[in-house]
Amino acid sequence: MMRVSLLLLLILIVGAHIAMWTSDMSRDLALKLTLINAAAWAVILLPVWAVSKWAAAHKHRK
Repeated sequence: MMRVSLLLLLILIVGAHIAMWTSDMSRDLALKLTLINAAAWAVILLPVWAVSKWAAAHKHRK
């Protein structure tokens, strides 16, 4: 279930970026928004992934 949710989230994010890039928005603004969005998702998802890997590693120690 978690993989399906993550895949759905990824599809929505990529779809939103495709919609933004194909709209009549200026390319400079689209690039800035894409970079801000990518950085924000990295800040949100990378620590979650790292903690899950840490928890999985410590789960097998017991």
